[in-house]
Amino acid sequence: MVDTRDQGLAPDTPPLGTPSAEETFAPGDLRERIAAFDWAATPLGPRATWSLALVFAVDMIVASRFPSALRWGPEMVLIYNDAYAPMLGERHPYVLGKTFAEAPPTSAADSEGPERAILAGASGGTVIEDLFLTTIQPDGSVTDGYFNIRLSPMPDATAPSGVGGVLIALTDVTRRVQAEQALRASEERYQLALRAASGVGTWDWDILADKVYADARYARFHNVDPERAVGGLPLADFSKALHPDDFARLLKSGRTHLRTTNDFDEEYRLIQADGSIRWVQTRGKVERDARGWAVRHRGVMVDITDRKRIEHALEAAEADLRIAVDGAGLGRWDHNPQTGERYWDKRCREIYGLPEGMIENPLDAFERLVHPDDLPALMDAIRAAMDPAGDNTINREYRVRRDNDGALRWIETFGRAFFQDGLCVRFVGVVSDVTERKEAEADQVLREATMALALDAGNVGTWDYDVRKRQLRWSERGYGMFGMALGADVGLDDFYAAMHPDDREAVRAALLASMDPVRRADIDVEYRTVGRDDAKERWISAKGRGFFDDAGKPARVVGATVDITDRKRAELHLRLLVNELNHRVKNSLATIQAIAAQTFHAARSLPQAQEAFSARIVALAEAHDLLTRENWEGADLLDLLGRLEDLHGGAERFATEGGSVRLSPRMALSLSMALHELATNAVKYGALSLTTGQVRIAWTVVPGGAHPRLVLTWTETGGPPVSPPSRRGFGSRLIERGLAAELSGVAHIDFRPDGVVCRIEAALDG
Repeated sequence: MVDTRDQGLAPDTPPLGTPSAEETFAPGDLRERIAAFDWAATPLGPRATWSLALVFAVDMIVASRFPSALRWGPEMVLIYNDAYAPMLGERHPYVLGKTFAEAPPTSAADSEGPERAILAGASGGTVIEDLFLTTIQPDGSVTDGYFNIRLSPMPDATAPSGVGGVLIALTDVTRRVQAEQALRASEERYQLALRAASGVGTWDWDILADKVYADARYARFHNVDPERAVGGLPLADFSKALHPDDFARLLKSGRTHLRTTNDFDEEYRLIQADGSIRWVQTRGKVERDARGWAVRHRGVMVDITDRKRIEHALEAAEADLRIAVDGAGLGRWDHNPQTGERYWDKRCREIYGLPEGMIENPLDAFERLVHPDDLPALMDAIRAAMDPAGDNTINREYRVRRDNDGALRWIETFGRAFFQDGLCVRFVGVVSDVTERKEAEADQVLREATMALALDAGNVGTWDYDVRKRQLRWSERGYGMFGMALGADVGLDDFYAAMHPDDREAVRAALLASMDPVRRADIDVEYRTVGRDDAKERWISAKGRGFFDDAGKPARVVGATVDITDRKRAELHLRLLVNELNHRVKNSLATIQAIAAQTFHAARSLPQAQEAFSARIVALAEAHDLLTRENWEGADLLDLLGRLEDLHGGAERFATEGGSVRLSPRMALSLSMALHELATNAVKYGALSLTTGQVRIAWTVVPGGAHPRLVLTWTETGGPPVSPPSRRGFGSRLIERGLAAELSGVAHIDFRPDGVVCRIEAALDG
């Protein structure tokens, strides 16, 4: 395309001295200017010398109302009319009479060639179409427009080529160009709209001629050659692609629209060339003639395959949701806070005990049926969910009093709020009756609390061994049974390390037997632990059982432990007591045998012997009774002397000096028998035979050897005079010899005239 400025038509900046705008745009200016112009100064020479062809050409363009100009002669001198002047802009009237060389256009190289070809007779003319030009009107206003420019030869017999000049004629085609541009823009917008709407194409059906004119996209969707579709094809050619299941429906709908309506809107399927199926939507309009007959049918087709796929997916999801909701016994609710619309489905009403079809505001029923203790927190949760700044969800459990039977039920609800422009426009969710679950949870809590009390009462610890991870978990008491800090990280190696070495292998064997897929033996063992942190030895009773996975491999071993240290100590103590009892019974029988042998001898009468034997047996029994009260772990010397005072005259007849001394069972028996013999002799012959007599018993504990020693002195005063016996009786021998042998000590009786004195010294071995 050639720019008009190449033809001397587009304005360039004029040189200094160019006439002003007032001079340029005076009406009828060019006729006078041409007549008054000094043409002698130009290559054309004075007007009187011009050829008839030139004069005719100048008169022709000056008389014309259309923009016209001449390029004349070899130098291409420019002459133009008033209508052409605005095309030159500020270059007018400077360029009048100028040669091409004196006032060349901006793109002279592009325009000079075509014009010289015409002057040389080599070209019959050139047309430049739809050239955009900016023009300055006579009133000074600036306008834009489009022009067709025709370059035509002007004959002149005097010219060597027979062509004297080039006629430049402009035709204003602005309206046509603008209309075409608007049409193209509209078409572009239409095509963009089609593409944005997944548009497939357009059609135009000439009903009377049965010709369907379609674009390429519409044709391809119907398996029709696009080039043939542009020229029009019968409707039957396009109908072949219709899905058989939609053909009858679409035919009936089309006939109805042609008879009764102007608008057409249908959705149907098309079978593509590759066998795939596409969903389309067609929207068209029926045009009718003056008689009301349908003559044309035009419209567009849109590909809605993706939309249909989504709709089907949503329908399937909705069906799955309904099945899931119904299967789970859920009720659905839907609330629009802005409009006040509310919906509760049948199951939702059943959960709240509302009759089907009940005409009642569900929100009012909701507030009425929710337990008063739960309603405030529930309403706060609802408001929080409908707050745009929150997480827009609700998940709460609360109680309701059912409307139909007044039963108290636990309800769980889950919902989500949806927003538009910061307002909650929809609040939807589901509810379910979870009363059985809540009751089961409460029962579980009660069972766990009961078990915890039982474990606490029984001082039972629990343990859980994960076989795969080799992780061992203990309860709080379990840590204590192994002398470890609560919460310490322990494993199977720590378990064995805290066990007494003598018991380790037996416990290991029991654990392996419980994890044996064949044996699956229960654990029932007793073992000792040595506290890792406190080094204390404890006896533990453990019971447990292994659990296996589907493949028969051990997964976990769980069980319970009880600290039986006290029981073990009691058993040991019982064995010791039995052994001690056996020993004491044997000793007692031997003692009784010795007492009997020494009492019933020929020198004493039978009544006297019986009395002495009975007294000595009573003394032995008293000592045994005292030891029995102390579980045969020993006796206190003060308790032994108290029993002696009770048997022989009361505390006023005895004076004691000394503190508490713990005696072993063996020493308590021997010392009790010795003191009984001294007291019996004092009652019969010594200080206790008279009311004025008294016995003083003093003792002390002195260190020495492996054990401290007890030193006890028996002193009688206020009794009858004493003389040494002619022979030693059983009592004296029991004291002096028996104590020495039994207690690894010494005893000596001194028969002083003013009273008997006995000194006893024995080791305290218990």
